[in-house]
Amino acid sequence: MDKLLNWSTAHQSGDKDTIEKIGKPDPKILNQLFGGPDEPTLMQQGLTVIRNPESTLESKEIAFENFEMLIENLDNANNIGNMKMWPYVAEQLDASIPTSLRVYAASVIGIAVQNNPNSQQHFIDQCDGLQKLITIANDPSTPQELLLKSYFAIASLLRNFPSGYTKFESLNGWDIITYSTQKDHKVKLRILSLLSAIFSTGLDTLKHEHVHSGKVVQYLVSILNDAHTGCIDKALNIVSQLAHLNYNFTSTEIAQLSQGLENIKSVHDSISHDDLEAVKKIIA
Repeated sequence: MDKLLNWSTAHQSGDKDTIEKIGKPDPKILNQLFGGPDEPTLMQQGLTVIRNPESTLESKEIAFENFEMLIENLDNANNIGNMKMWPYVAEQLDASIPTSLRVYAASVIGIAVQNNPNSQQHFIDQCDGLQKLITIANDPSTPQELLLKSYFAIASLLRNFPSGYTKFESLNGWDIITYSTQKDHKVKLRILSLLSAIFSTGLDTLKHEHVHSGKVVQYLVSILNDAHTGCIDKALNIVSQLAHLNYNFTSTEIAQLSQGLENIKSVHDSISHDDLEAVKKIIA
């Protein structure tokens, strides 16, 4: 309150130095004092603009950007589910929607559910957004920005959330993990993040079969032949994850890992020491 009074006084006197020193007052306080809309109301208003067929694309993009900023706050992220908004966010993933809005929708999902069990549960309970994200990731014509955001959203949903993985499994989600066709490092990193999220929920018999049939370890070894240090680091981390989950590496996989480590000797100083040591134990 004192800051608000000082700010008001400085503005009345035209004291620019004081205005700059004080800074702007908290918008939440201004809303409380002068009756402006609260953040849940702003979220509802934003979705109204986004869903309005009469709104221009630019207006919808601005509304989505503001919505995205609001849900970076944990309470607002949970309010998407509390106010039953998830179906309206998920409908913006539809193929008939402009790509820019689909990107925003996937981004909002990824931000809201990341490390947030309440939002993760609300999302899978209230909408078919996971199916839509998987469909997007399966479509070879999907623009890269939308593909990256979709992988991000799926990985955020699955990480440390077994119910999310169960739904992913039932929707044949493993089909979106393309091991050989993707060459772009950004896409590879997203695929690796998704694998890491899957294994964050444990390793049961069915997952073990997916690892073998999908040749996951071979894919991770192929990453070690990549020149991109970030991809190498992530691949080693996933191998370490599998080791901690007591994955039964075959003799062929161990031999491949051994050769892979030989190939990355020149970058050992740039990657995680703990993960590197974990892989060394596997091949010892």
